[in-house]
Amino acid sequence: MILRAGKTRREAFLGSFVLMFFAASAHAQMPVSSLIVSQTSVIQFTPALPSGDVREGLCWTESIAVGRIGAWRCKVGNSISDPCFAIPANPGQLVCDANPALKTTGFVLKLTTPLPKSSRSDLNSGPWVFRLADNSICEAMTGTLSPVNGEPARWSCAIHIRDQVRPDGLVTKLTPGKIWMADKFPESARGQNRIEPTKVPVKMIWE
Repeated sequence: MILRAGKTRREAFLGSFVLMFFAASAHAQMPVSSLIVSQTSVIQFTPALPSGDVREGLCWTESIAVGRIGAWRCKVGNSISDPCFAIPANPGQLVCDANPALKTTGFVLKLTTPLPKSSRSDLNSGPWVFRLADNSICEAMTGTLSPVNGEPARWSCAIHIRDQVRPDGLVTKLTPGKIWMADKFPESARGQNRIEPTKVPVKMIWE
């Protein structure tokens, strides 16, 4: 009886050890959360000159989306593009609709009139487009900004899957740091007050 009891205890111990081993192995094989970011990358975007698509138009004021020298708000026919980036090596031409987060190259805008005189002197433009840890891409809005908790929602976010674009909320504020944090709200928060934001880490910022 004593031997049998001892054997039972040993079997129970071994069984527990095996379960712990497999649990630890399973935990080690679990994917890392997509919300984990070790550091936010901040990049000043300089578009390459795309080939092929050249359109004529004019730029009448500096960009609303990007607050830096060389970024303009331009018009091609009845369509507005903002930002369009001046290319120093190619006077009279700009690159419009390029988006580094979406990896789109945009088109070349050939000016029909010279650019107006720039009033900007600060190269520190601040975030224009950024990718959050939840993989949504947020872009600066250039129209009327909806308030959330009394603050303007400066960026509109979306999930891009192939050719589909799904709205995915608004961002009112970014807090700088080694890891930047975004105050993100659902679309339904437009015009609302006393809404708690979701704090989402920022993976990458383009200025």
